[in-house]
Amino acid sequence: MAYALRMSAPDPADLEPEHLALLRRCAVPMSVADLASTLDLPLCVIRILLADLRDQKLIRIHRPRAEPLTDIRLLREVADGLRRL
Repeated sequence: MAYALRMSAPDPADLEPEHLALLRRCAVPMSVADLASTLDLPLCVIRILLADLRDQKLIRIHRPRAEPLTDIRLLREVADGLRRL
C-alpha cells in the first residue's frame, strides 16, 4: 500500500506529471498493482516512481502483513480452478 503523507503540496516544478498523478492517487491508500492499473503504467515504472516519491518523503509505503491461508476449502477451490485451466 502506498499513501500520501499529510503535508504541504510539493512544488509541481519539482515533479514529473507521472509523479503528480501518483501523488494524487495516493491520497487514499492504494495497492501498487491498483496504481499501475489505474494509471495504465507498467508495474516496474510505478515502483520506480513510488521510490522517488518516498525518497522525497511525500509518500509512505506499507507492506501488508502476509496472513497464512488456513481455509482448506478455499485452497481446494483454487487448486480445482487451476486444474481446469
